[in-house]
Parts: sequence; structure tokens; C-alpha cells
Amino acid sequence: MNRKALAGMVATLTVALFVVLATVGFAAKVETWRQDTSASFTKAKRERVVVSDTGKVRLAHALRTSDSLAASRVWDLAKTTKGTIYAATGDEGKVFQRERNKDAWTVAFDAPDSQALSLVALDDGRVFVGTGPSGQVIEITDEKHPASRPGPSVQYIWDLAADSRGNIYAATGPNGQLWKRSPQGIWSLLFKSKHSHLLCLALGRDGSVYAGSDGDGLIYRVGPDGKASVVYDAPQSEIRSLLIGPDGSLYAGTAVEAGGGSGAGRGSFMTSGGGGGDDDRPSFGGRNQGGFESSTNSPVPAQLKKEAVESKTKATPKSGGTAAPKPVSAGDNAVYRIGADGVPREIFRAKALVHALAWQGDRLLVGTGPEGQLYEVRDDGRETVPVARLDHGQILALLVESPGSLLIGTGDPGSVARLDSGYAPVGTLTSDVFDTKLLSRFGSLTWKSERPKGTTIAVQVRSGNVGEPDETWSTWSPEQLDPESARASVPLGRFLQYRALLRTDDPASTPELRSISVRYQTANLPPEIAKLEVPDVGGGDGATRQVKLSVRWEASDPNSDDLSYNLYVRKEGWPDWLELTEKPITETRFEWDVTTLPAGTYRVRLSASDRPSNSPSETLSSEKVSEAFLIDHEAPVVTLSRNGTKVTASASDSLTRLAKAAYAVDGGDWKPIFPDDALFDTNKETLSIDLPDLKPGTHVVIVRVTDAAGNVGTGDLVFEAR
Repeated sequence: MNRKALAGMVATLTVALFVVLATVGFAAKVETWRQDTSASFTKAKRERVVVSDTGKVRLAHALRTSDSLAASRVWDLAKTTKGTIYAATGDEGKVFQRERNKDAWTVAFDAPDSQALSLVALDDGRVFVGTGPSGQVIEITDEKHPASRPGPSVQYIWDLAADSRGNIYAATGPNGQLWKRSPQGIWSLLFKSKHSHLLCLALGRDGSVYAGSDGDGLIYRVGPDGKASVVYDAPQSEIRSLLIGPDGSLYAGTAVEAGGGSGAGRGSFMTSGGGGGDDDRPSFGGRNQGGFESSTNSPVPAQLKKEAVESKTKATPKSGGTAAPKPVSAGDNAVYRIGADGVPREIFRAKALVHALAWQGDRLLVGTGPEGQLYEVRDDGRETVPVARLDHGQILALLVESPGSLLIGTGDPGSVARLDSGYAPVGTLTSDVFDTKLLSRFGSLTWKSERPKGTTIAVQVRSGNVGEPDETWSTWSPEQLDPESARASVPLGRFLQYRALLRTDDPASTPELRSISVRYQTANLPPEIAKLEVPDVGGGDGATRQVKLSVRWEASDPNSDDLSYNLYVRKEGWPDWLELTEKPITETRFEWDVTTLPAGTYRVRLSASDRPSNSPSETLSSEKVSEAFLIDHEAPVVTLSRNGTKVTASASDSLTRLAKAAYAVDGGDWKPIFPDDALFDTNKETLSIDLPDLKPGTHVVIVRVTDAAGNVGTGDLVFEAR
């Protein structure tokens, strides 16, 4: 069958289905699907829109990508005093440059190593790059590219920083060392930590050097006097980024994967032999160890490679700075601020990896992975807002190019994007698929928003009967612009999806979507009775007489309608049912006085109705009939006979099993007696009593037999003993 014929068949079946569905009744109860929180909106697919931690959807700031670089990742960015931008990349170890006011990137240096990991630009215009896995620091602005290695065991230059006097500082691995290079090019070891790697650096105003580690997530401070101390021991095991703010505060970002230990992307890995000698080489390990996966001589950062294909964790930032330690769950990372009082305060938290920090104007910018979300944090964490999101890839480096422009180094693929101050002209928020559980018809479509002049919000919906939208779903409905009169004009279906389109003609303004609601009504289905139970008196022990029966049932409604019940009873042989309940009841049990009906075999019929939630014309009901059960008011019949010293009792019951018996002689105490076969298991039993020690004279024996329903019958025998 060709595609055209198949499409025709599908169309025919669809029309036929709608004809059938047109006859389906619908429940009177109208339900609402509402989305108005950050959690609900962040489940949606977002294109050039962002969702704040308070659940507001706005256009993202415009991201402009420059010419893509021939690289997998941009590890670091630097700018010279003349405005030239440099980008250190992997996995071919190239450093690219772009001249001021130009768009084209050119290769400034092709390192012998596979990774150009870090950059630093000195005030005199010189630029140095740190590499791995041979641990070189190379001056790329000198045509001869002079290179040096801080120490014989250094393999990775994770970060570089420089002070105003021309000293260069290097955070290195795999022995967790902090090195200093003098203006004369002489390296000296400032500090050796207990960790495998120091991953990031920041220089304080007083000449202190701060370094963040893997392993235990420590922030070290090496003072101008060379003395080292620990500034903070973070709950996370890896400090990935450090930044000194305008007021001198230190900001630290963590990056630990869910379920992982160190989990470095640009950071730690296991080293073979555990040493740090000249011949040590990285053991390019798995996800939890982070580090590199070997590919001939070109290592690729394992965690970043895997993030792109494995991790789909949503970033859910949390506002408000706090000094009180808070539990950290798997995948949580944070930004901490350490102010002049030395107290660390958490100002940002997300289920994302914090790769980069930058300060622009009055806001802290936080670059994360693996979903390439950029956040701004204002007022020491009292407000956190996502400002931009990459269509794919992750943010690995940030550089403030000018007061109104931010450069973003990305990974997978490697590129440099520019975040402008204006908003994107259009963005979309496509919801996750909503399951109404039953076939439904859809009604009003409303939303709450702020729409400054020059901005609009339009909403579309579509429906279907499979959980994943495909060609069987309806097309998107026409755009609805007025929330006061909008309707979800789509065919009947079980599943629904909406798409919100945010637009602006003014780059300085953005519309803001705060909530969206769709009314719907499911097809009415009859109640479902799962269980109807009537006690079996045949299983009783005769301890109490059957006066009341507790009838119980379990019922539910697919539409979640309220239910009411009626009970009916019929004895075998009766022509019709009698109603037990004078009016509908809502309880799921009924206490029934069975003394008002004759003994016999009965059945109960339960009727469940959704009338409390529906009009009479839409009401549906279901019925269930119980198994047969007994009502027994009749006492067992007991007859006695005598043969010498032995008295025999024959007991029978027309309906119920006999349960127990006792006898008394001459008005004495009752004594239990059991059937000749030792079991009370039928409604007829023979019981024998041996009376060998009776004195001569008149005697009376009485036998009392009780059936399972608690009815008692007696028989007696008067005789002369000789």
C-alpha cells in the first residue's frame, strides 16, 4: 500500500472514530489542567525562553554565535588590554584569537598537547596558555612560543591567573599543586595539597591566592606570607570555579555529578600508581573518576562527553542566601559566597554542574551544564533568574567583553556565543504531554501574563490518543491571542499539549507568562464495583445468633465521580428483588437486620450510580450480584434414644452446619459433647453419651445443639435406671 492510500485510510478511520465518539456521553464534572510553577514549566521544551525560580516564563536574552570553532570544547576565554579575545580549546589543543571589532577567528597557536585548558592575559599584552596532558605553560603571543613546565610531575594546568606585578599562578594536577611563575620565568611551588588536582584559582585584593580542589571540595587560601589555610570545606566534593566579586567577596561554584564522587569535567581523574613522578600518566577512567578517556594521543574529557548523551537533569535553582548548612542531595551543586566576615553562604543551588562564574554590572552570572543554562543571581541570592539557554551544549567559560556583552565558551560543540542585553525576538514553550486518563473534550483556554507594549503571547493546542505526539495527533490549533475568549479547539482525545509563543518587537521588553489553564471534560464511564461481600454464616462458630449482616463493597469511578448506592435482596424462589435501602446511600457498607425476613438462601444485588456528579441524562450505573448466602432463624432438631447405658442424640438443621453441642444430666452442669466422627462439619450429626454410673431411679438427659448461625435446639429424654 502506498503512502497516499495509507493516509486516506487513516483519514477515513479518523472520521469514523469521531462519528462514534460523538455519541459518547461526557461527565458533568469539568476538570482543569493548570501549570503555574517553575517545576511544571521546566518540564516543557524551551526554545529561547527561560523559566524563573518563581515560575515566570520570559524570553531569553539574545544569543549570537560567532563562527564556530574547529573544536569540541572551549575550555577558557581571555581578553587583552587591546581587546583581542583568545579561546583555549580541546580536543586538538588549539588556541583561537579574534581581533577587536572583528568576527573571524584564526588559529593563534596549535599546542603539541591535545588540550588547551586555561588562559591568562597579562597587563603587558602577553598571553599564556596551560595545556594537558604534558603540563606546559606556553606564551602564545611570542612567535617562538617559549614553554615551561612548573614541575616534573605536573601534567595538567587546570587554571591560570596573574597579578598586577606579572606573576603567574597555576593550579595543577595530578598532585594538587599550586605554582607561581615570577616575571623572570622562574617557577616555585607555593603549596601542595593532599588532593589529586587543584582546579581553579582566584587572586584576592590583599595578594592572597585562592585554589579550589577536587576530592573533598576544599577552598585553600595561600596568604602573602605563604601560609596556607582552608577557607571552606564544601558539602560537594569538587570546587570547579572561583571568582572575586567587586566588593572583594569570594564566589565558589561546585560541579559534582549525581551519584558521582569528584566527577570533574576539566578536573580530576585517577592516576596510575597513585604517584606523581615524571612517568605517571593518567588512567583515563570512568564517569565517577571524571577526567579523560584515551583516544590514541588525544584525550577527551570523559564527563563532558557523557553529560551530553546521558544527563538530562533539569536545573532547579533555589533563591536566598543562607549561612545555615543544608542537606545536599544527589546532583545538587551550588555557588557559595564568602564575604569579609569569612562566613560561607549558599546563594544558588541547581541540579546542574557549575562550570563558570562571571560578574557583570550588579549581577553574578552562573554558567552550567549539561543543558547550557545561564543564570543571573542578584542581591546575594535573593533573586535567581535564568537568562539564556543554549539550544544544545553546555557553558564552560564566561568572559565579560563589555558592560553590555558577555562571551560564552561552549562545549559539544565548541563555539563562542555572545549574550546581548536585548531579548530574543521570539521564543516557544512546548509543554509536556498531559494525560487526562480518558477520552476528553476540551474547552476554555486561559492564561495569566504581563504583556508590555510591543509584546504578545499566543497559545496553541493539539490533541491525540497516543502518549507521544505523532501523525495521528491533530495539527496545532490556530494561535489564540486573547486569554479572555480563547478555546482549545481540538478534536476529542485522551492527551493534550500546548505551545506558548512569546514575541517582542522591542529588544528591551519581554512578555511574561505566569500560568496557563485548560478546561476539559472526560467521557463518562460507568462505576466499577470491585468487590461485594456478604458474611457466610456457615463459617461461624455459633457463638452469637445471626441478627444482623454487615454487607460491604468496594467501588470506584473512572471519572472520579461521586457515587451513591442501592441494595436489593431476593430469596431463592421469589419472582423479583426487594429494595433494602429506602433511598440511595453513600457509605460502602450496610448493616442489615435479617430478622425481618424468613430463613432461606438469598442473594444481594448492589447498584452503584454516578448520579451525584452527573445530570439524569448523563448518569451511568453498574450492578453486581453477590454469591448465595444463608439467613437462618431456625433451631436445629434434636432427638434422643437410649440403649442401656448409652444415649444417642440425632441432630439436624435444615440450612446451616451444626457448630457445637453440650449435654446435662439431672439438671447438672453442661458438658461439651462431640459427634461420633469427632467433627462438626455437616448439618446432620450423631452424638453418643455413655452413662455407666447412674444410680437406680428416674433420670433426665437434655442435649443442646447450636448451629453456625447461633440458633439453639434441644432434645430431652426421661428414663428409669435399674
